Amino acid sequence: MFKHLPKLAIAFSAVAAAEIASLAIAPSASAFSVNSDWVEFGLNDINQSFIVDFDGNVATQNVIGLSSQATFTFKGFTTVGTGTATKTEAKFDISLTNNSSDGITSRTSALGFNVYEAMYSDKLALVGVGNDGGSGNTRSTGLFAKDNSGSFPNQFGAIDVCFTDGNTCQGGSNGGVDNNSATSQAQTGTFTATLAVNGNIDKIALANFGVRYQSISGKGLNGASGTGRGDINYGPRKIPEPTTTAALGLVALSGLALRKRNKAVPQT
Repeated sequence: MFKHLPKLAIAFSAVAAAEIASLAIAPSASAFSVNSDWVEFGLNDINQSFIVDFDGNVATQNVIGLSSQATFTFKGFTTVGTGTATKTEAKFDISLTNNSSDGITSRTSALGFNVYEAMYSDKLALVGVGNDGGSGNTRSTGLFAKDNSGSFPNQFGAIDVCFTDGNTCQGGSNGGVDNNSATSQAQTGTFTATLAVNGNIDKIALANFGVRYQSISGKGLNGASGTGRGDINYGPRKIPEPTTTAALGLVALSGLALRKRNKAVPQT
């Protein structure tokens, strides 16, 4: 009865190797739906984060070295009010860094994006944009104290909401993050953006990320203003851990050894 054990062991080794291999080459599980332009969050995605990298341009011309980066962390949904007055708030903690380099100094003075019901779906109408903060209204606290709607210049186009210290998305302001060591602004700042909509929602998507630059100098520029478009950096595929690679090797070797033994030992 034991003559079939080597074959069973070989089969088990093959199955185990296949399972480990599938784990090794599988992409890392993303807790939210994301691509280079869109990101979508649901009820199970609290404390999940994504990064947006921004380029920079002045008068629609790309400026090498003009750049920023923002990290968004979803903090969940909150229901405000009841009945027909029900609203849902979606909260994000945002860390904004001005990482301009290559002789460029600048100040990132606003950040904005569009808001949708879901990825590739209809837009959500934000409540209270441009009004004073408070429960049930779109608002910002921290680095940026104001929220507005409108558009960014330099042919960037319309956005649903921007967060800034200015009175419009187009106009200037003194706030933001600065990579110029001669100023008092920090290179990185944080704020909490609360997006309020009417009714109950359990999913939200963001897209069309942009930033506003001011005080741009270097490479022939002197106090210019500009904008940047965002590209979502959602991470690489999962790379096998050393232990996983070693396990694959051991399984393969054990299967090979059992095969040789099966040939060498006469079966009765």
